[in-house]
Amino acid sequence: MKSISTYLKMAALVFFATLAFGCDEEDPSETFNHDDTSNYYGDWKRSNMESYVRFESSTAITCVGGQETFGTFNASEPSMTFVVGGETIKFPLQFDGDSMLVGVPDQAIDTHNAQVYYRSDNFPCDGGGGGGSGTGNVMFWISSDFGCGNISVTVNGYGGAITGYYNSSPDCGASGAANFTLPAGSYNFTASCSGYSWDGTVTVSEDSCYKMQLTL
Repeated sequence: MKSISTYLKMAALVFFATLAFGCDEEDPSETFNHDDTSNYYGDWKRSNMESYVRFESSTAITCVGGQETFGTFNASEPSMTFVVGGETIKFPLQFDGDSMLVGVPDQAIDTHNAQVYYRSDNFPCDGGGGGGSGTGNVMFWISSDFGCGNISVTVNGYGGAITGYYNSSPDCGASGAANFTLPAGSYNFTASCSGYSWDGTVTVSEDSCYKMQLTL
């Protein structure tokens, strides 16, 4: 007899399947051409239902029926990944100007087809849950040249780099700092350059910026 948790996990996966991909007979991936010069970030709407996706830095947010789900966005592949019911679901993505193709994850490769999303001026979940975005920012910076080259920073599996320094704390998003946008929560980080390394934990709060200065 299956446990309640197993049924809940299956239900969550079925719900998420209807969110991002469908059972249409025609597969749009056969004619879709990826253009890596496209702008990935912003809001997208599925062509045949009220399903939305937003990309902000390394964060992916879905919106269906006023309900948000937070995941991660990897622009280098590109892809978006969510953990639903304890299952990691990774969607390959393709972009062509104002069109986006959401591919099928491994869990449904034999039963579903990719779906096309289009650039949207609307994201219905804006203002939900008391008006917050559900995400916050974290910035890594240094106050002097350590003489070790660029400093690689990794948070939640995503990478950035510190390429410059400031005499005093800069604003979030400053050029030369390593900037990340993440769902609210605590995250481990690592950083390194030639001869130096750092690690620790940062806490991201909704609609705020956490500034982490790396020191020798």
